[in-house]
Amino acid sequence: MTTGKLHQLASDIWWLALLRGIAAVLLGFFLLTNKAATVEVVLILLGIYWLVDGIITLLASFTGRKEMEGWGWGVFAGLISILAGMVILSQPLVTAAFSAKIIVSMIGIMIIISGLSSIVSGFRLRKTSGETMMIGGGALSLILGLLLLFNPLFSAVVYINVLAVFSIIGGILLIVLSFKIKKLANAR
Repeated sequence: MTTGKLHQLASDIWWLALLRGIAAVLLGFFLLTNKAATVEVVLILLGIYWLVDGIITLLASFTGRKEMEGWGWGVFAGLISILAGMVILSQPLVTAAFSAKIIVSMIGIMIIISGLSSIVSGFRLRKTSGETMMIGGGALSLILGLLLLFNPLFSAVVYINVLAVFSIIGGILLIVLSFKIKKLANAR
């Protein structure tokens, strides 16, 4: 990828990373401050977040498809995120009625896929300024996803607290990354 194309791509997508980061931080703070929120409300918020995150991931992937190899990982992660969001939003009561093991396992798989996608994207962007944050955020997601997948009987309170902290950290990393991408775009 040429430097000019990289600058153009950065100027086209920096705000998408910013929106994802803000949404993740807001979700994290909501989860931390509303412990009494019902499982249904939490699931609806997660469904909305995953739906929006999937759409933004698809937009970013398609925007960079000509300049970046491996843009299909973003498409894959975006489609999985949209699918998870639609399932939860279409049947929140049925989803809430599922056993904790199934819900936590689904969430763990989604987080693992998202984490792997971030790690792969970070390695593919080795020469930009944001790859370390992408790899770090992906590694944190991968760890959380594996914990959830292999220990699906996490209590709801512990899970919500962990999800909130990871959401805030990941959101902050995305916000910082978005400004680094904007700086890269403005450097041309």
